[in-house]
Amino acid sequence: MIPDLRRATPDDVPAMAATDGRAFGAHFSAAEIEDFRKVFEPERFVLATDPADKAIVGVAGSYAFDITLPGGAVVPSPGVTWVSVAATHRRRGILRRMMAEQHSTFIEQGAPLSILTASEASIYGRFGYGPATRTAKVEIDRRLTSFRPDAPDPGGARFIDADEARTHAPDVHRRWCAVTPGAVSRSEAWWDTMLPDRDYNKGGATALFYIAHPDGYVSYRRGHSDDSCRVADFFAATPEAHAALWRVLLGMDLVEQVRIRSCPLDDPLPFLLTDSRLVRTTGLADGLWARVLDVPAVLSARRYATEVDVVLDVEDTFLDRGGRFRLRGGPEGATCEPTGDTAEASFGISTLGALLFGAHTPSTFARAGQLTADPSVVGRLNAAFVPERLPVFGTNF
Repeated sequence: MIPDLRRATPDDVPAMAATDGRAFGAHFSAAEIEDFRKVFEPERFVLATDPADKAIVGVAGSYAFDITLPGGAVVPSPGVTWVSVAATHRRRGILRRMMAEQHSTFIEQGAPLSILTASEASIYGRFGYGPATRTAKVEIDRRLTSFRPDAPDPGGARFIDADEARTHAPDVHRRWCAVTPGAVSRSEAWWDTMLPDRDYNKGGATALFYIAHPDGYVSYRRGHSDDSCRVADFFAATPEAHAALWRVLLGMDLVEQVRIRSCPLDDPLPFLLTDSRLVRTTGLADGLWARVLDVPAVLSARRYATEVDVVLDVEDTFLDRGGRFRLRGGPEGATCEPTGDTAEASFGISTLGALLFGAHTPSTFARAGQLTADPSVVGRLNAAFVPERLPVFGTNF
């Protein structure tokens, strides 16, 4: 069976939800479907249908995002989502056809980069995606924590209600994105789906509480069954906001554990405390995956920690967007252009996605056999690709 491909319409949403729900083992509530409609752009969703009965047997969609590269440049980056194929129609090339159609549209629209969160790590490498961030699930025993006497105590944090959060959070989030590699934008429609406190998000905990700082924002829930504080959103555009918000979270009475699901690996929190081991990592995840669609555009937009002049050979077997390119760059800017010069480093497009934001080093991929270069070239790439801070996975989609 060769499926028909078409773009979605608003009337398709219930059938899309049923198809996606079966694939992921979920039943979407009416409230979840209604919230999805707020961010749903039908033309961004590719549907595969069975020619016999027109039933939807595959879905691949995207959201319109921007993403921040190391150095602060912001580029359009569609976020691939709702990717699923019915179990009754597996192994028929449906996923590959949908991904090819979807990514061809991204290229036609001039997107230099696409992103996704991977349900299974073995799926998306063949489509050119590489794991671009690393994130930690963290738990802190609040009862034992104390801040170092010389740790910053800037103050300025206060509790706010949901209405003020709707005004404050988007503004701070934009400023946080500007200084955070890997940060993904949130549209007004996106905020409209996030801040209403739906029952399907509570997980047995309370409704959200909100804390504001002039340069930061936190939302959290209290879990009374386990005396926990469960952080839902945390972003701080300045070190002062970061310290002030954590002082509030770790100063709550009647809380034993503070938990955050997505904490940067280089977060300074452990070193604000007298006992850094109390910030305990309970899980690690890759978070964001990246797929470079326009190598010169992306590498020219990025900034580099040291001056670099290197010829790269990039292989792309899925979309044929690779080639040989000369990258010249540094802290002040970069250029990247096609060249016929001899390659100094060779790797696949998925490796480039993994290296782009600086979560991983070129030497790691060289040792894994996924990057071929002289050791001196690998060292130069290591030094150049170091970001000003590790990328952050801050928005799940």
